[in-house]
Amino acid sequence: MIIFRHRKTDEASFLSHIDAMRVLQRAMRRMHAEVKYSAGFVPHMLTYSTTPLPLGVQSIAEYFVADSPLTGEEELLERFNASVPEGLKADFAAVTASNPNLAAKVTASLYEINAKEKVSEEVLSILDMSEYYMKQFKKGQELDVEVRKKIYSIEIYDDKLRLIAATGNENLRVDSFVQSLARFGVRACANDVTRIEQLVSVDGGFVAAKEILK
Repeated sequence: MIIFRHRKTDEASFLSHIDAMRVLQRAMRRMHAEVKYSAGFVPHMLTYSTTPLPLGVQSIAEYFVADSPLTGEEELLERFNASVPEGLKADFAAVTASNPNLAAKVTASLYEINAKEKVSEEVLSILDMSEYYMKQFKKGQELDVEVRKKIYSIEIYDDKLRLIAATGNENLRVDSFVQSLARFGVRACANDVTRIEQLVSVDGGFVAAKEILK
């Protein structure tokens, strides 16, 4: 298996998850990665990713996995970056004997929110709340959704807001969460949010997903 940690920034952040996967799969063909295909009536390239981002949210820590026999991380990284647009380039590559199944192992993400004005410390009061409701669209309906248990930490770092929140089956819609922060005077939209890293639970804490691939 070959794994890349790539970004999804600038114009690429407005690609849907499906479209981004198509671009990355085409990159596998351009770099002659010899990716295996599924069996069946309609074979498809065996590639995998972690939890998709809401449209417009940026990231410097997306993971793309392909079932390929290639080795040599440095050469793979160079070939990958020569085959993708600027907004999807990678900064890390790894080779594993089997599928690391990151989609199941990643349970949280670290986000950085670049608000348009200085963030008030009032937003930190969310951590003292037993419940926190935000509006979220589900099946065309706007609902008030309680999400406090999905928020693991909030801090103000270098005039930006940093958030660790649930990812995966208990995923926090970070775009809806950012909109909810208007009640604390935080002015930001989905494109002001960047996923800094995806996290795996280890011994009661979190480590970056790439650490378990080394």
